[in-house]
Amino acid sequence: MLPEDFLAREWLMSKIQSIFRSFGYDPIETPVIEFTRVLSGEDETSKNIFFVSTNSQSQKEALAMRFDHTVPFARLLAAYPYNRKKKTGIRLPWRRMVLGPVFRADPPQEGRYRQFYQCDIDVAGTESMLADAEIVFIIYKVMCTLVDDDFVIRLNNRKILNGLISLLNIQGNLNVSVDDLTREIMRTLDKLEKVGEQEVFELLRRQPDNEFDPAPNLDEDSLEIIKRFLTLNSTDSNKLEQCRQILFTEEGLGQQGIDELKMIQGYLEKLGVPSDKVVIDFSIARGLDYYTGPVMETTILSRPQLGSVFSGGRYDDLINRFTGQKLPAVGASIGVDRLFHILKQLNLLPENRTTVTDVMILNLSDKCLTSYLDLSRQLRQIGLNVEMCLVEDQTFQSQFNFAVSRGAKFVIIFGEDELLENVAQIKNLVDRSQLSVPYDNIVDFFENSIK
Repeated sequence: MLPEDFLAREWLMSKIQSIFRSFGYDPIETPVIEFTRVLSGEDETSKNIFFVSTNSQSQKEALAMRFDHTVPFARLLAAYPYNRKKKTGIRLPWRRMVLGPVFRADPPQEGRYRQFYQCDIDVAGTESMLADAEIVFIIYKVMCTLVDDDFVIRLNNRKILNGLISLLNIQGNLNVSVDDLTREIMRTLDKLEKVGEQEVFELLRRQPDNEFDPAPNLDEDSLEIIKRFLTLNSTDSNKLEQCRQILFTEEGLGQQGIDELKMIQGYLEKLGVPSDKVVIDFSIARGLDYYTGPVMETTILSRPQLGSVFSGGRYDDLINRFTGQKLPAVGASIGVDRLFHILKQLNLLPENRTTVTDVMILNLSDKCLTSYLDLSRQLRQIGLNVEMCLVEDQTFQSQFNFAVSRGAKFVIIFGEDELLENVAQIKNLVDRSQLSVPYDNIVDFFENSIK
């Protein structure tokens, strides 16, 4: 990634992090390399792990590179329990944020990379739907800042999906469990937007090719239940009530999931989030291995083919893997590089900068070298990024052309003639203006210019 893209992505990450911090999310960092046993507990993601080879004979355990920030966060919470007497460890509830590269052994394609940056926010230690609503509201704030209204956040609840599964006639066997079939059904439902309703129902009808094939093989009664579920198309509030009345008439997971989504909707309404920006979508499955409650996906309306850019959900059981105890948590992750790719396509990134240099001092004469070095020192002291031109050809044209090609904002021209008069020429390469400034006033000039 060359400076032009790096600086634009740096701007993007700064925008995202400033919004996260405005809600009180504390920054942390976890290792890029983890023990494989820490990362490989999720069936869906373990196949995408990059494993680490080492020549060290003392390394007994297998190592791998993190594929997200959520599993390392769960391990972190387990490693630092709060001690009331000593007042050490992580006191819950806790909001945290993290930014860093993750690695997935996926085939690269447009907007999808083997190494990419993710920026996560999570709230651990509370079951309150206020936390889930806050995560959705932060997604809304970030997307409004970056793409105006060219996005939609889609909500569902894994409890609703699990409640739906309980209504179906699913027949496991010795080689394919009900859990395996449930995962396959949810994966299929998650393909609805990509392949369409007809293809989804063909996949749900599919019969197994062999005794180990987790083909759903649903009967017509089960397919009719799913069809009623997916064709609820009234407003979101009525959609939830219709879902309750048509499918979940008895107390259970489905009812709980509906109640949770209604609470989130109520909180978002109080926060002023427009109803068309956060919609209920019963086809959203996500994270079959660890999401337990509300789940969310965000897509750019003008680039839906590139998939979700900001997604997450509630995962109340993940930390149980490390502690043996339930610790509720909810969070979301923004795919920085995929979002950057989209913003670049939509021309929504700031004006391109190819360098961090603010001021370029032209090196026009060895007799002025002391002045160049002294001036660069003083300008750096007031916070400017200053570069002294190192082009060996000291002619003005060569030095000036280099400064322009570097993308510096200002050029200081101070040759032997200027030395005699103790006056420098300062050229603004942005608006093409030029001023004569006494050498002793150059620092004051830039201090006033950058205010």
